[in-house]
Amino acid sequence: MLGGNGERDPSYPLRVPAWRDVPHLVHGFLGRAHGLPPGPFTEADVRANLQAAGETPKRILIALQVHGTRVLGPEEFDPGPTFPTADAIVTASADVILTIRTADCVPILLLAPRARAIAAIHAGWRGTTVGIIAKTIQALDGRYAARPHEIQAAIGPAIGPCCYEFGAEHLQEFRTAFGAKVETTWYPFSPHAPSEASRVHLDLRAVVRLALTTAGVPLDAITVLGPCTADSPTDLHSYRRDGAKAGRQLSYIGWRQ
Repeated sequence: MLGGNGERDPSYPLRVPAWRDVPHLVHGFLGRAHGLPPGPFTEADVRANLQAAGETPKRILIALQVHGTRVLGPEEFDPGPTFPTADAIVTASADVILTIRTADCVPILLLAPRARAIAAIHAGWRGTTVGIIAKTIQALDGRYAARPHEIQAAIGPAIGPCCYEFGAEHLQEFRTAFGAKVETTWYPFSPHAPSEASRVHLDLRAVVRLALTTAGVPLDAITVLGPCTADSPTDLHSYRRDGAKAGRQLSYIGWRQ
């Protein structure tokens, strides 16, 4: 099954230029043309879209995303139609593709070349504040000895501050997680209208970048790819823009044998 308009988009997948030379690595942020429509989906649906984008996956790992901090490895996935709940997947195994789905939240792919370890993270605002990024980096280190300073990160298309109006009542959760420096990632919704003080424009990808560097990833090892999802109706799905009619982008990373 192909999502979106069902046509191949030559602009996608978006890929990190420097990662193209990593032997046996596959990765990408897919657009609307290879996304999933709204509603339930199967592994076969994900596989079909990856194949339509030019990949030939052997084993695909899929989790039900719940905005939490659970990180899983391949050994924790049982065969069958039921997906486990998690918001990040890690591996160092060959012939495994890790996938996540987003429609405004931030898709993150991690690569540790020396350890040959990788991760895929689904990072909404809540998962980011409760530590999904740090937990994933800890899992890469604990399971595969991938040190944080060796990790490279790619941040894919997500809702931008131009379109992300966010409730100010939640900002203290960002301060608690990251300190006062996180305040640079938002600005007033309307500086000339005091009645709008309860809203801000939030740069969620900037928060994610801060979370990555706080966890030990070098700033110059972080690549940000793609536009705002809500501001790109032709190319990308957006829940904030389309509501329940929104599909989901697929992002993936894996190793070929």
